[in-house]
Amino acid sequence: MIQWSLISLCAIIVILFVILLKLESPYLGWNYSDPETAVFGVAFHSLEWLFVRIAPIILIGATIGIFLTWKKE
Repeated sequence: MIQWSLISLCAIIVILFVILLKLESPYLGWNYSDPETAVFGVAFHSLEWLFVRIAPIILIGATIGIFLTWKKE
């Protein structure tokens, strides 16, 4: 159960990375003169920045967890 949860976590992280790569940071072309757009753009950028910094650490940890929970037959 734990091993499949870690495999799912790795798959979700990879899928989210692919989605972020396909979106190509759309907030970079937005007009920030509107305050609501500016706040949303900063929030989008902050979440993207945090994900790109934290996700590799989680991915490495999950991969190590998969190998540690691997059952040898």
